[in-house]
Amino acid sequence: MDIILVGAFSEMIELADLCGSDITGIIDVREAPGYPLTYLGKDDDARAIFGEYGDKADIILSPDIPIVREKLFAFYKNIGFRIGSLLSPHARISKSANLDVEGLMVQSGVNLSANTVIGRGVRLNVNANVMHDCVVGAFTTIAPNAVLLGKVTLGSRVYVGANTTILPGITVGDDVIIGAGAVVTKNIEKGDVVAGVPARVIRKQ
Repeated sequence: MDIILVGAFSEMIELADLCGSDITGIIDVREAPGYPLTYLGKDDDARAIFGEYGDKADIILSPDIPIVREKLFAFYKNIGFRIGSLLSPHARISKSANLDVEGLMVQSGVNLSANTVIGRGVRLNVNANVMHDCVVGAFTTIAPNAVLLGKVTLGSRVYVGANTTILPGITVGDDVIIGAGAVVTKNIEKGDVVAGVPARVIRKQ
């Protein structure tokens, strides 16, 4: 599969290579010195880029921040680009998992257990562990080594920090940020920022 990366994030370049995808080029705010790949331009150049590559390559959205990824998803889809996905061959994905693969990023070491539901535009970083019957809303980011125990429900645009643990049956609202290393023992309301062990609200929406 030929792809165009939006954002020159090194882990996405490596993931693309691992998935056997050919990178046509990169769209970013500027061309960095020593780019190993072809620089195609900025987001502002997207229509011209589509005219040349739109029927040849899928767009891969690298940014880690959920709301940024959602906005870019809508922007590029409106132009007409196909939004692609990258799923590492070194991830473990249950046959009963239900994945919306449009814009999905699954890095190496990820585990998606039985009956998990993953929304579009989700990014699952290295060694994230999503246990049985969890639901992960659209454009959510789960950072490295985070663990969602059984029947956790995450809303849309949630950011789950590295090494976080969310206990079974917890519900997390849209637009929540969970700090790295948190242990979530209670439901979290929409827009809250939480951190700590156990996790406590440090900023209300």
